Amino acid sequence: MRNAARWPCTLAIVWLAQACVAVENEPRAAERVRVATWNIWHGGREDGVELGPQRVVEVLRESRADVIALQETYGSGELIADALGFQLLARGTNVSLLTRHTIVADVSVFEPFKCVGALLELPSGERLAVYSLWLPYDAEIWEAGTRPHGDRAALLAACASSARDIELVLDAIDTRLAADGLEHVPLVLAGDFNSMSHLDYTELALEQYGDVVEWPTSLALAERGLRDAYRELHPHVERARDRTWSPRFPAQEQDRIDFLHFRGALEPREARVIDTHAGGFPSDHAALTAEFELLERVDAPRELRVASYNIRHSRGLDGRVDLERTAQVLARLDADLIALQEVDLGVRRSAALNQPLELARRLEQLTSQRYHASFGAFLSHDGGRYGMALLSRRPVQRVRSVRLPDGNEPRVALAVDVLLEDATCVTAIGVHLDWVDDDTLRFAQAQALAEFVRELRHPWILLGDFNDAPQSRTLTLLRALGQEVEKLDAHGAPAVGVERFTFAADAPTHEIDYVLAGEPPNPRGAWDLRGGLRVLDEPLASDHRPLLARLIWRGAYLR
Repeated sequence: MRNAARWPCTLAIVWLAQACVAVENEPRAAERVRVATWNIWHGGREDGVELGPQRVVEVLRESRADVIALQETYGSGELIADALGFQLLARGTNVSLLTRHTIVADVSVFEPFKCVGALLELPSGERLAVYSLWLPYDAEIWEAGTRPHGDRAALLAACASSARDIELVLDAIDTRLAADGLEHVPLVLAGDFNSMSHLDYTELALEQYGDVVEWPTSLALAERGLRDAYRELHPHVERARDRTWSPRFPAQEQDRIDFLHFRGALEPREARVIDTHAGGFPSDHAALTAEFELLERVDAPRELRVASYNIRHSRGLDGRVDLERTAQVLARLDADLIALQEVDLGVRRSAALNQPLELARRLEQLTSQRYHASFGAFLSHDGGRYGMALLSRRPVQRVRSVRLPDGNEPRVALAVDVLLEDATCVTAIGVHLDWVDDDTLRFAQAQALAEFVRELRHPWILLGDFNDAPQSRTLTLLRALGQEVEKLDAHGAPAVGVERFTFAADAPTHEIDYVLAGEPPNPRGAWDLRGGLRVLDEPLASDHRPLLARLIWRGAYLR
């Protein structure tokens, strides 16, 4: 009887052991951390020595931030930290960090007035480096009447100090973290940068900002592998919604000058601007928050589905301009990158729509996936601009319009740097070369394009409407730079005859659209192009048929 009595206890132990194993095998919820940055304006005291800081505390409490980067702290740091129950790391009078997490080390660099940094330990034991920055500027370009629109040199000069300091800060951070063996720790760089973003002042948003400017401060961050959390989650520029300067001065130039940049095994899941308080917003800067998820490192090959389509400004072979029909074709492609040729922006013949932006929005509705839109104009036409676009499901780091020699029309190549899952940067280059039979001008454009490609530091994809035959000198030149993605039939065999043709859509007889891929000199990896390329049977929506290719980058992290 004593042996029998042991059975219930034995079964319970076995059950408990099995339950523990099951719990261990269940995937753990990914850890998240919410970071805020805010210039609180003279310690938050503009609305009263006690009332102002109290409102600052209320805004920060409503933000639900775990880590807070403050600028213009000016003696209010301890009061705010105590009210929130946070630790405080202050350096100088200006910048400070507040956090509910454990501060493992002070990793501050550069000038005490401009930079403070902390190494944090999160509840899971993971570590995170966070910096609060304040960068200077050289000239007032925000007050009414002070901005020299159209004078790019003057605009850049106004923010030259910001650009100079960010390079020094980034050098110092990289040196400090490497010295402590922390170079692979995820990093968040937060603060008031007193400069705008090159991701805002693009051709796509020219009507909103009036200028296309590659701001050196934000460009330096992108070139060092830092990503803009807010713009990744809000890819469609809306100047009034996005601005952090200034909720208190709406008559001034409204700009995004406060940022949360990051790099490493992080992914932004939510970001928003906070610029209201029931009793009156206490600062001249809006607050910015982002929630980051800590990721496992990605080591697997990175697959990209890329497409190219000359949409003829969405005018189908039935003569009807139908942007929704174009969007439905693009949705069927299920592509990560889509290069589009013959695109209108604000042109009367296509209802004066911003076609790149509208297509990105409609794709999001059709696919429930976020798309970043970029645009490069060839020329002004019929009340708007005409050129090419690129849509990307992957985050965009930079957009460049590369001017090519004029053909029968002006031409550019649209080069867009995008990030794969492990933050490898790939440059996608959309092209639309000259179209006449005499290839003299087209080949000159191809030669200029080849010079640009040879200077690239990242793996690249070249795709679009080349307006030339497979054995032409144009294609021969470009194939010498990389590999052409082979056109395949429905069974995966090399396509022949009509299966290769892309023009005209209803009865194709010409092969003039292509996808090529290459790498910088001395690559550490290679493209796997065995997935090939297929020409889709779409006979109506445009005069070209779309292409869809499957590419895999097997190389190492190239940042």
